[in-house]
Formats: sequence, C-alpha cells, structure tokens
Amino acid sequence: MAVVWGLLALQPAAADEGMWMIQQLDGDLLARMRAKGLRLGPREIYDESRPSLSDAVVAIDGGVGTGSMISDEGLMITNHHVAYSDICALSTPEANYLETGFWAQSRAEELPVEGKTVSFLRKVIDVTDEAQALIAEMKAAGRWTVMSTRRLFADLERRHGEGTPYEASCVSLWSGRRYLIYFYEVYRDVRLVGAPPVSIGAFGGTTDNWGWPQHKGDFALYRVYADREGRPAAYSPDNVPLHPRRVLTVAASGVHDGDFTMVIGFPGRTHRYDSSFAVEEKRTVKNPVVVACRHERMEVIDRRMRASDEVRMKYSDAYFGLSNYADYALWENKCLGRFDVVAIRAEEERRLQAWIEADPARTARYGELLGGLKRGFDARREAMRTRTWFQESWLGPSEALLTANRVASYVAKLLRERRDTLDIAARDAQNVVSGSWRLNKNYDAATDRELLVRMADRFTKHVDRALWGEELERMYDRYAGDARRMAGEAFDASCCSDARRYEAFFAQNRPVAELLADPLVALARSVSIPRFAAIVERAEKEAGVDVGELTREYVQALYEFREAQGTAQYPNANSTMRLSYGTVGPVDPADGVHYDSRSTVRGYDEKYDPADYEFRVDERMRSLVAAKQWGRWGERGTLYVDFLTDNDITGGNSGSPVLDGRGRLVGLAFDGNRESMANDLYFEPDCSKTVCVDIRFVMWTIEHYAGAGRLLDELRFVR
Repeated sequence: MAVVWGLLALQPAAADEGMWMIQQLDGDLLARMRAKGLRLGPREIYDESRPSLSDAVVAIDGGVGTGSMISDEGLMITNHHVAYSDICALSTPEANYLETGFWAQSRAEELPVEGKTVSFLRKVIDVTDEAQALIAEMKAAGRWTVMSTRRLFADLERRHGEGTPYEASCVSLWSGRRYLIYFYEVYRDVRLVGAPPVSIGAFGGTTDNWGWPQHKGDFALYRVYADREGRPAAYSPDNVPLHPRRVLTVAASGVHDGDFTMVIGFPGRTHRYDSSFAVEEKRTVKNPVVVACRHERMEVIDRRMRASDEVRMKYSDAYFGLSNYADYALWENKCLGRFDVVAIRAEEERRLQAWIEADPARTARYGELLGGLKRGFDARREAMRTRTWFQESWLGPSEALLTANRVASYVAKLLRERRDTLDIAARDAQNVVSGSWRLNKNYDAATDRELLVRMADRFTKHVDRALWGEELERMYDRYAGDARRMAGEAFDASCCSDARRYEAFFAQNRPVAELLADPLVALARSVSIPRFAAIVERAEKEAGVDVGELTREYVQALYEFREAQGTAQYPNANSTMRLSYGTVGPVDPADGVHYDSRSTVRGYDEKYDPADYEFRVDERMRSLVAAKQWGRWGERGTLYVDFLTDNDITGGNSGSPVLDGRGRLVGLAFDGNRESMANDLYFEPDCSKTVCVDIRFVMWTIEHYAGAGRLLDELRFVR
C-alpha cells in the first residue's frame, strides 16, 4: 500500500487493544473486522490517490471535535456539545440560540463563526529517519534540551510544508519511536446552519452526562465555504459552499444488536502506556484535587445560573466544560479502582523486569528503569499535589484574577527594564491596555467574586505558606487568616474586576507603583506561576531522576517487550485520525443490572420535569412526541434516540460518524458510559461503551421539530 500511516484503528477486542495503523487492515485485523461485518476494502476507507471515506471526516478546531461532510453543498454535522461554545457566543439576550435553537431559513441567514476551522487530512508521510538523524545531530552538538522536540517538529513542518497548499503537523508515536507529518487542508469560513435547543441537544444535562440510558439529540449543523475555486479562504460574502471530495450517505434503516459499527475521528489524548506509578499518581494525587475544586466551582455557577437567565447564558459553556471533566475524573477514579488498573500495570511491569534481566544488553539499558521511576514518582508526590491545587484553585477559576495576572506579567517586564511608568502609547503595552476582554463577555462580577473567594480559601488551606509569596502572606495575616474576606475585598477594590473601571484606569499612563497597589495585581504577582511550574522538577532533581526522560524510556522498553511477545500495538491517541470498530449491544454495568442498547423518545416523557432545567421539554416537543408521528424515521411504531456500541473513543471523537459495514452514516458518537471512564489509561472491553445519537432521531428533529426539511433535500439516503 501507499504510505497511509495517518489513519489508525482502535480495536476493542481485548483490554489493552485499541489503536491500529491502517496498513494492518490487509492482514489479521482486516479479517477480524470482516468477521464482525465490515464490507469495505482498506482503500475504500483511506486512499490518498482517490476519494475515500476518510475524506468526508474532518477535524474541528484542530481536533476539539470531529465532523462529517454530508452534502455536496458543504453541509457538515457534528455534536451539539462541540458547537456549544459557538452557540453561546452567537447568542444574545434577544436571540438566545442556546435556549431556542437556531435554524437558518436560507444560506444568507447562516451565521459565520469567527475563528472556526475545519481540517481535511490529505496525506501523511513517515519522517522517522530524518527526525532521528536531526536528534542525533543536536545531541552530539549539545543542543538538545527540554524544548527541542517542539523545535524539531517546527523544522520538519517547515521543510515539508513549504510550497504545499497544506498545513503540516509533525507528531511522534511511541515516545519517539516513529515520526509522522500530517498534511491538512484547512477551511476557515464556517457558518452555523442549525442546532436544536439545549433541551434537546443536551437533554439530561450533567445528571445524565457519562451515563446510560441517555436521550440527547446531540447534533448541530455547519456549512463549510470556500472561494470559487474550492480553495480555503477567509470569510467573504462572495465565498461559495465547498464541494467535498466525499460525502457520507445516511442509512435510514437504523441499528440493532450485533450490527457492525465503525467510528472515524480525531481522538485527543490517551495515556495507555503510562506506568503503574503514573496511574497511581493520577488516582490518588491529581484526580481528588480536580474533583474537589471543580465540583465546588460547579456548585457556585449552577446556583447562580438557576437564579438568573442572564448568568445562565454567560456561564453555560464554562459550566459544561467544568462538569464534563470533573465528572470524568470522579468516575475515572472509580473505574481505576474497580478494574484494579494499578495492579494490572504492576503485574506487566514484573514481567517486563524479568524480560529485561534475561538479556545483558537490555539490562544495561533498562535495568534501573522501573526503580528510577518509582523513586521519581515517590519524590514528586507532594509537589505534584501542590501544583495541582495551584492549577485548580488559583490559576483558572476567576476571570478577574486572570486579568490581573496579565497586568502583573507586564509589571514584571517594566521592573526588569527599569521603567517606572506604563505608557499606553507603547506597542508592548497594548496587550494590557486592551485586556478588559475577559470582563466584557460571559462574565458576571458577582459569580466571579464568589469563585475567587471560594478558591482562595481552598488554595490557602492546601498550599504550603512558603509558596505563597510575600504579598499574599501579608494580606492573609492582615485579615487574620480569613482568606474569603481577603479575596472578596481585593476583588471589590481592584480595577481588574470590572470592565468599565479597567478601561477607565488604562485610559491614561500609570506609574508602576500605582499598578502594584492594585490588590488583585499584588496577589497575582505574589503567587508566581514559574514558582509552581518548577516545584515538581525540583523534587525530581533532588531525587536524582528525570521522570519525563524515564517515562520515554519506559514506553520504548514496554514496546520492545510487547513486540517480543508477538503483541501487535497501537500508539496513544494524539489528535490524529483514527478508526475504531465494534458492534451495537447492551451493557451489564454491575451485578444484577442490565441496560438495553437503545433508548427511545419515551424517555422524554419519563424524565420530563418542568422544575428541573436539565429535564425540561418544550411544548412543541411534547406535542410531537405525544402524536407519535415519526414519519420515515420510526421503526415499528417507535422512534429511537440513542444507542450503545463497544467502539473505543476518547475526547476529540465527539461528533465522529458512526458507520455501518458499508460505510453509511447510522449515528454520531457523543459520550462514553461511566464504566468507560478509565479509557484514557486502560480500555476495559466488557463495560466500556460509546454512546451515540441515532441518525434517524437527528433527521426527525430536523424535519419535524425544526421544520427544516429543506436541508434533508441535500442529503443522500439509503435503506
């Protein structure tokens, strides 16, 4: 086959199988897929010389989510939650598209989305030999440092990307065992076409998130535009809809237990080569802090959103992001414990060590590897916990403090250069002068104040005083250890907590002394980001280890060990195109518990609660469900909403097409079940499920609920 390293397969047949390179599709892997129901050849899935299925699948915003081209007029489908930020940003109090939904009645009404990108993978080349030669050259010259990998990638991207119409992206697989360059055609004129209201697109909200059964119509529609020659172009009224190389056909016959499913998309990151020590660190050090901080922030935002529609419009996107990862971390810990992942890794490491010691050459290279890793993770345990408290309770919760941090960074620059005044006319000052943007969009002062107060209390309780800096210590003592009152009064007195005060303050030149006197700027300067960035590395250095370097060695050793056992391997996900296969089926998540593989619209009636924002159903939806008029989208008098498969996905797969054995669209992947939350580190084949929205429910919503049946005229259907 031609070089086709770019498309990988995630195969969920065993607990530690998942991501396979597509050139293996012509061997045992292809045979297994065909046995499950695949009816396509490998070149029909990916082929750089002619249109194939992969040409209809796109990365959204560089891999934040995945989309599919479904019409010759540039129509693209993805998840509602992938579009969530755009829907929020385009909403106003007068036209709140999050609540009402949005459906363009004509091409002229489609809404341009600033900064939106859609990337088509066009080719992949292997540059391993070239990369390793450059690394050897830099190491020999003493020029290889911690930042050299990014410089290496940039150099290779420049060498191979210049003179092409594509954007080149270099990645490494298996911690440097292989280097590939992916070439993308990136389109930047992307317009929102349609999205259901949140009461359909996110029905069940955080309560149902990561759960089953779900009843989410989790989809949204965009259109990709190009210049008149079909090339990428900035937004222009003169642009025309893109005519994609390939579009997906919609299968209107539905899915049933045992049906083959294939998911193509851009999964973000997995860490399935992590050591037992890294898994234990995440389970006992990082995740408990993440859960504690994010759930407290969620409580603040949720309470204020329930009291104010204006706050809800501003904070819905932030709340969704918080809840998504906080709940993931919570259930990840439960799954890591339930499946005993640390013990599984430790047992493999016992066998790995025996294999190492069976050969003198391996012993010379890897003999001290596992001992060094243990020493390093033990040494950095408390430093990592402290840094996580800093990241979760100080660095991100408050927009006002982030604004103050921008000012503090510039103050540090002025002091280094011995300047005593911020000159608003200076070019380097413009980033500060225009810095009120955080306070002008999706910001509520009272909400932000409470977040700062709560998190300052968390920070001072859990971070050693020696790391606070002089100003925080002084202010904390002045308030007799009342961190909440300290933070609240600092917020009230700061110019960084109100857009109008900020803009008025920076309307004229300001002495450095005056900037330093702002209490939030003083706090931001006191709690130094570089100080916390260095504490983990310092702990490792004191123990005489470099965990990052040892981890790279560990991945190499583990790869060689598994290779020697005849175990085929896949690299960790890294936002490049992957393919997984599986089947539709039910799940038995716990003893005595069984869930069917499909949910129906009956769930909208069963869960309906007008007093609970997450389970509202508007009158139009209620009347349509009561009428049971499913049209061509029903099956034996029932309209199905979501279904389960055992495909292997992770973040970035959101919106990925779920395809049948002939490559036809049957649904969109949008979630995992709670029993799959260890997937970042470990795939458990019996319990891990992908939650998908049935494409028939999507079509019914467009045609019957939204009255936008004209969009269906663009699509290709097959039964």
